Amino acid sequence: GSAFAEMPYPADDHFVSTKTRAEVKTELVAAQAQGLLNQNHARYPILPSEQSSLTRAQVEQQVSEKTDMSINTGN
Repeated sequence: GSAFAEMPYPADDHFVSTKTRAEVKTELVAAQAQGLLNQNHARYPILPSEQSSLTRAQVEQQVSEKTDMSINTGN
C-alpha cells in the first residue's frame, strides 16, 4: 500500500474531449449496431454452432478409449 502513497487519487488527468456529446452518442449507437462493444453480463454474444460429423456413440467410444488408455499408462 505504501508504494501508492505518493500518487494522487483520483488521478489528476485533465482530459479534454474533442467531440461533442451528440457525436459520441452517434458513435455509440453505430458501434452497438455493429456489435463492436463488450456485452454486459445479461447479454451474451451469439456464437455460431459447429456441426460434428461424429455420432454420440462415436464420441462416447473415443472418450471410453481415452479413459481406458489413461488408466493403463498413467497419463
